[in-house]
Amino acid sequence: MKETEEILEINKRQKDFYNSEEKSKGNIATILWAAFRNGILSNFRQKFDIKDRVYEEHKIWLGDISNKRILDLGCLKGNYLSIYMAQNAKEYIGIDLSDISIAVLQQKIEQNNCKNASAIAVDFLSPEFPQTNFDVIYAYGVLHHFENFDLLITKLKEKLVTNGVIVSYDPLETSFPIKIIRALYRPFQSDKDWEWPFTKTTLSKIKTNFDVIEIRGILGKSKYGVLMNLLPLNNAFKTRIIAKMVAKDWNITKIEQVYSCMHTTMLLRKK
Repeated sequence: MKETEEILEINKRQKDFYNSEEKSKGNIATILWAAFRNGILSNFRQKFDIKDRVYEEHKIWLGDISNKRILDLGCLKGNYLSIYMAQNAKEYIGIDLSDISIAVLQQKIEQNNCKNASAIAVDFLSPEFPQTNFDVIYAYGVLHHFENFDLLITKLKEKLVTNGVIVSYDPLETSFPIKIIRALYRPFQSDKDWEWPFTKTTLSKIKTNFDVIEIRGILGKSKYGVLMNLLPLNNAFKTRIIAKMVAKDWNITKIEQVYSCMHTTMLLRKK
């Protein structure tokens, strides 16, 4: 009980962080990382169709949602698929800690006349969110925000129907180069109290508690392609080599094969 209360207290600070305009400023390390992530890395992902490929795969995994109750977990102002799900699901609930972000999403829902949709500012772990029996939990960039992953797993199972599914997307800390980079960055990270990239232990817990129906790797071998793309080489040659790297990451079939990647997206089914 005490541990849950401590987590809820951290989540209150997380709410203040996402409600604050100051979060976009941060310290020099945060600013430099954001510049790389939103600049060079973002351009790379766009050039090789990585980001859109993830969203399109998620739509395939969601399938026909006309008879499904969907929880959009930690959705902020709404992610790429939020309104799509709100328009087409039997019932859609988007939740986030940030009441400011949720107010924006609720406005989008009303503007798009999504009659079976709502947005709620609430902590997923709190008793203030008692809703259960979801067919789908959509968690884009969310599950790694929970340090106590065992508690999260218990709550996810509690909220899902039998054979309910989770569509997730999260960063990893399973390869040596990424461990080094994250270790160097973490002392300067303003949101480190709720940023816990998946480790091999985390992935093992996922495999134990859920059926991994589909899994994709992002920026495994192709993370080295980010640097290669900057070299003064023939553009057609670079594109061909890097595209093969991206495809090899994407077409993995086992959870262990994702260890070299920076991110992974998974379709999980409740056991």
